[in-house]
Amino acid sequence: MIFVILMFLMLLIFFPISYFRIKNKLTYPFWKLLEYVERQQNWETIPGKQAFSLAVGLIIVSLLFSEKELEVAIISTAIYDGVATIVGKLSGKHKVPFTKKSVEGTLAGIIINSLFLLLILPVWKSIFISVIVASVELMAKSEKWYLDDNILIPIVSAITYSLIS
Repeated sequence: MIFVILMFLMLLIFFPISYFRIKNKLTYPFWKLLEYVERQQNWETIPGKQAFSLAVGLIIVSLLFSEKELEVAIISTAIYDGVATIVGKLSGKHKVPFTKKSVEGTLAGIIINSLFLLLILPVWKSIFISVIVASVELMAKSEKWYLDDNILIPIVSAITYSLIS
């Protein structure tokens, strides 16, 4: 429950600061942090929108699913997305058709996410969930449709775990 409260407070406090571009002494640390971590294209829309959409996805999971599903959602979102992005940018040479994602990043994300999920799940569930997460990531970022993976991955990983358990 404390997790939901923290995520909700983050949305309640920081989303209006970002959306309305409130800049003063109190919000200075927020804007300074965003200078280092925010993607350029988000400065044109809503700075911090990935963090806000992640909070929404995790709030939904924490309200609708058990703690175990929430653990799976947090691990899958944090590990898969981060690893796939880093490996893809550093060594991605082969593109997945119809996306801007790399085969190398996708495979690294599946492998490393599976290893982390092994801390709490059996092998086959870890691999299965990781492949589903990769599929969601690829579809969400495809040129055909753009969906926010930070909302989808937590929800889909929780649903997938719930269905196979």
